[in-house]
Amino acid sequence: MKKEQIIDHHESFKMWLNELKSINKEEWLQPMETGKWSIAANVSHIIKWDQYSLQEILPYVVEGAELTPFPDFKEFNGEAEEYAHRVVKQEDLVEEGIRTRDQIIAYVKNLSENDFLQAFKVGDQHFTLEEFFEDFIGHDKHHQEQIEEVVSLERT
Repeated sequence: MKKEQIIDHHESFKMWLNELKSINKEEWLQPMETGKWSIAANVSHIIKWDQYSLQEILPYVVEGAELTPFPDFKEFNGEAEEYAHRVVKQEDLVEEGIRTRDQIIAYVKNLSENDFLQAFKVGDQHFTLEEFFEDFIGHDKHHQEQIEEVVSLERT
């Protein structure tokens, strides 16, 4: 995946986030399926992982870096859900996501194409910077599809 593709994805994701402001509050907070997260929790989950990457991973990526393992997923995601439901308003969460994506875009713009080949570890997981971004973009798309499926069903 090339630098421009990564930037384009993040720019498109910002536009998609902005569209989520139009979802009514009830739909925003209700589970997307029985026993599943709400749209709010999904969005918060994405944003919190972006912020984690910006604070704990990306500043330390150099060839051969060995970074601390990812936090416990269940606990981390639970905190993201709590944040979405009890702390932040819908529009503020969306704006936080847009600002966070702006920071990622700025980071990517400062990289050379060779920087994407840097290999590093997060705990026992091996990545190149390119693979790291590909994984997170795949993660974005997975959650976007889930949300779009629910939103389109409820609007038909």
